[in-house]
Amino acid sequence: MSENESFAGYRWSYFSCLSEGPLRSRAQRFLESIDWASLIQCASAARNGLECGLLPEIGLGLNHMVRVVEFVDKVRWVARLRMPQLRQNGERAAKAEEIMDSEYKTICLVEKESKIPVPHVHMFEADSNSHVGAQFMLMDCLQGNAGIDLSLSIPSEHKSDVYTRMAEIQIDMFRIRLPKIGKIVGMNDDGSYRLGPIPGVGGPFDTAAEYFRAWAAKVEFGMSEDQLQKAAGRFADEILSSASTFRKLLHDNAEWLSAENTGPFPLCHGDFGHNNIVFDDKYRLLGVIDWETAFAGPCELSGEFPLSLSVIPPAMDVPWKYDETGCPKEAGERQKFADREAYIAIVKQREEEQDLTEGYTLSTALQDFKRQYLASAMRFYRIGKPGWYSKVMEGFLDDE
Repeated sequence: MSENESFAGYRWSYFSCLSEGPLRSRAQRFLESIDWASLIQCASAARNGLECGLLPEIGLGLNHMVRVVEFVDKVRWVARLRMPQLRQNGERAAKAEEIMDSEYKTICLVEKESKIPVPHVHMFEADSNSHVGAQFMLMDCLQGNAGIDLSLSIPSEHKSDVYTRMAEIQIDMFRIRLPKIGKIVGMNDDGSYRLGPIPGVGGPFDTAAEYFRAWAAKVEFGMSEDQLQKAAGRFADEILSSASTFRKLLHDNAEWLSAENTGPFPLCHGDFGHNNIVFDDKYRLLGVIDWETAFAGPCELSGEFPLSLSVIPPAMDVPWKYDETGCPKEAGERQKFADREAYIAIVKQREEEQDLTEGYTLSTALQDFKRQYLASAMRFYRIGKPGWYSKVMEGFLDDE
């Protein structure tokens, strides 16, 4: 039943549509392991004993299960519970308590230091062995859905408005500055923020060069050799060699990679795109969610295009996807490059309106294509996207 003209209900179909297998079993076991009555008691106590209950919808992501708590006065909160780690490597090898604690502190920082809309956290439980049975947050419930649940891509009729709001948010994020590169782990007595290590990379770091060297030394390609062989066939060995060279070039040239080697450093969401933005059914932006991978990082990473506008760096892609002028042959890819130009124009306009035109601005970062492609290559490397990574670094160095 429709609640208002801009919100017809939650579109959380992932859990119910999961076929039998490890992901379904993991989610079902977690659902059955939680003491939902205790969760309801926690929510009620946080509002001075006001009665509440759970709505039937179940939201599911890679690391979290989401339920809606509704109070008798019709106020709704979201219960966001962290599930056990899927596999023990990289980011997921870090202690769950530290990951969610950093996310909570990051949300508090964003609320305090910016105008970025985020759901307010009413209660945070960091202990995975809590009486509820998991770590959880009780947060404001936004009357909308993550963009990815509305559509895999942003509908053309809504692009202008959505890109404008995303630009405003990214400008705000780029302006949040922290003294070192790392995860937010606390606040000092003087009001400054404490930075800790980034899972899988280390730190905190005083310079971007230190971060890039550590990244090159520690981050592994996100696909095994067997998986790559199946995905890339006869190109697998060539891609593995290219990936290895990419890391070496990244390490050896770390001093020259960032436009701003020393701090303060901007906040990077880590997964910023319409997949982690909540909209109502008319694509009005309500809030930015899922800050668990956020960290203070080099401006090249904070200044990367939103994932909704992500492209594969042409240098690492297969050459037959492009014509003799270097333009993508596929219409959808050409449109994405056009959308990136439109996004840059929006960012520049908003920066000018706010008198943010000095120094290495977000629009400067977005137009710095060689560094854009480097940041994208690092992200694709981590998730295991097949490609000729060394060509991105070689192109970067040729232009220096």
